[in-house]
Amino acid sequence: MVSKHLERYDVRELLIEAGEVKDCHGCSFKLCTHYGKNNRCFYGGIMAEEVLPAIAESDAIVWLCPNYNDAVAANLTAVINRLTVLYRQMSFHEKSVFAVIVSGNSGSDSIAKQLIGALNINKGFRLPPYFSIMAIANDPRAIFEVEGIEEKSKDFAQNMKMQTKC
Repeated sequence: MVSKHLERYDVRELLIEAGEVKDCHGCSFKLCTHYGKNNRCFYGGIMAEEVLPAIAESDAIVWLCPNYNDAVAANLTAVINRLTVLYRQMSFHEKSVFAVIVSGNSGSDSIAKQLIGALNINKGFRLPPYFSIMAIANDPRAIFEVEGIEEKSKDFAQNMKMQTKC
């Protein structure tokens, strides 16, 4: 919904499926730095081949976060934890972070707080005003029935455009 309002922007979607990204191995600082200098990570895989290069090239990252139990999903948490290898070789201060959070009932604010803590406070991503859009949708495709969701999506995309240097 949001991406259709970003037609002149280079939008790259990466699907991180459950189990596809192993959580951080917890390498020593020295070993993590070594892997980072070689554009790699202990586990390699989709993180080293697609995710890390895409983040390195981007001006902004949009996290699509379904909320199942008031926590960032395990697969996305693993991605965040594995960003350390890239964090060792570059600054994220010029990269904006945004979030699309859909909850079945409540807890969207919990997800937003976790993203702020992990990506802005810990990793140093730029946190623009109104960085997230949140909605409640219980069933598949119910998001399309949320009152005013198209307009909210358009407004969110406009904010993203204003807040990035693209």
